[in-house]
Amino acid sequence: MRKLMLQLHLWIGLTAGGVLAVVGLTGSLYVFQPELTVALYPELYKASNPDAKLVDVRVVVKNAEAEFGGEVTSIFFPVRELGNYIVKVRGNKQFLFFDASTGAYLGQMEKRRGVMDGILDLHRHLTIGENGALITGTSALLLAFVLLSSGLYLWMPRKKRNLRDGLRLKANASFKRRNYDLHNVFGFYFSIPLFLAAITGAYFGFQEKAQGVVDTITMAKEPTPYVKKLRSSSQAGKPSLNVYQVLDYMDGLYPAYVPRTLTLPADSIGTVNLTYMASKNLEAGPQNRPMVYLDQYSGSIVYDYNPNTAPIGRKITRNWFVPIHFGEIGGVITRILWFFLGLMPALLWITGIIIWRGRGKKKRKGYVITGRHVTA
Repeated sequence: MRKLMLQLHLWIGLTAGGVLAVVGLTGSLYVFQPELTVALYPELYKASNPDAKLVDVRVVVKNAEAEFGGEVTSIFFPVRELGNYIVKVRGNKQFLFFDASTGAYLGQMEKRRGVMDGILDLHRHLTIGENGALITGTSALLLAFVLLSSGLYLWMPRKKRNLRDGLRLKANASFKRRNYDLHNVFGFYFSIPLFLAAITGAYFGFQEKAQGVVDTITMAKEPTPYVKKLRSSSQAGKPSLNVYQVLDYMDGLYPAYVPRTLTLPADSIGTVNLTYMASKNLEAGPQNRPMVYLDQYSGSIVYDYNPNTAPIGRKITRNWFVPIHFGEIGGVITRILWFFLGLMPALLWITGIIIWRGRGKKKRKGYVITGRHVTA
């Protein structure tokens, strides 16, 4: 059994470990995405007058449509790190920034969070789209269910007196021993956070299937709708709701919550998407974020995710998985811990390669000696 576990741990670690190293390092950076985005683009993300009352979003919509000559199709409200409004106008691929206190145009970017969106794309898709998501999601599953379980099995000492060797870095050790201790000790201490990050990361890679598994485990009465498959009813000749009408719906649906995003459909069958937050600030703990999908013609609700009344399976994935994955679950303390957690896959991969190469050299030396005896 030990030999089998060692081979599984070795070869899956060598192959999936490289992907996990990239995912982990980019994840470490993205933990502090809110602060880094503001630091990189203060002229767009910082509010010019944080204490001023927010200008009505309809003023921003009018200014954007007058300035760029098209219908506003998306709105990002001033929440979390964003101190201003962002809108998108039909026919224009740029994200357009408007001052939250005056409604004046500030500037534009090709990506909403600039370089941080590139880091997120690398983290989730390795910059190669759905194939990349398949690779990162599979690697996350291998980490959660193969690498960690086999690693913990191999970590368990065969003698009780050696238990403490797996819990500390040996003082005054050789390079080989220190490298082994780094792999062994850090792998043990970070095993539970790594499992949480891996299992929530796999959810984002296989969202529909993962939600189905969670629904089955929690015995949901009906499956969770997959939002990418939601459709508006066919109403020939009836115009779609415009952004002002959708804003009226948005104001009435969750008045106790803060609007976060509004997105009109890109085609004639898509739905209008509205999202909300419990607070405009960066939240710790479970994140209660209502999400509503409306028929683009009638305004009727196609799907309404209410974080307070939803089935337990949906609450687990929607309320808990995002803050767990990005380290926001415990506020600043877990975000700092998650920053170091993201470094662990690279550390474990590199130290694992060094251990493997060292054992390979030892075996090759042993083979030569044995060969001489056989020859003799």
